[in-house]
Amino acid sequence: KAPQIWAGVSSWVPISDLLRWHAETLTRELKYTAMIEASCGGKPNQHAAIDFQYWNRSPIHFLTNAKKVRLDINAGIMDGHTGSVPVGHSLRAFNAVAAENKRFSEDQIQFIETNAKIPLILSNETSRDPSYGKKRPLLRRQSGKARLTLFHGTHEIIVEAALEWLSHQELEDGADNKTPL
Repeated sequence: KAPQIWAGVSSWVPISDLLRWHAETLTRELKYTAMIEASCGGKPNQHAAIDFQYWNRSPIHFLTNAKKVRLDINAGIMDGHTGSVPVGHSLRAFNAVAAENKRFSEDQIQFIETNAKIPLILSNETSRDPSYGKKRPLLRRQSGKARLTLFHGTHEIIVEAALEWLSHQELEDGADNKTPL
């Protein structure tokens, strides 16, 4: 909501759409359903004020404002299977800031979410990145200032990878004046 204050944002296994996550947790009978409802004032589609809370707490609706911010979106490919937030949240968040030709199709997202595998057509989009250790990247895509990495893991942060990426970000005060983080 305030992209001008960030040099870069490293996001790990994010919940990008609270309404979608509510439906997913309801289907999977996870404890988070009641927590989401409590934080938003009730179940969705009951009252406009409640629906606004779901919308307003969902980064997916504000990410288009962040196209000039360096974003590093990461998720373990098993999240949603052994973790609580399906990997599609990360893919859709990336799509919100990516150029049209860099976006993932909904079919690709569904395949990855359902199978916890990278589709063959995307298998060449990987990167060797030692900062991920044994949780190696399986898919990496860049669009503008946004980078998406799906790694061999679940609902977790790879601290070394996050800190490595963040250590290279600078806040841009002006065209010629950069302030280190």
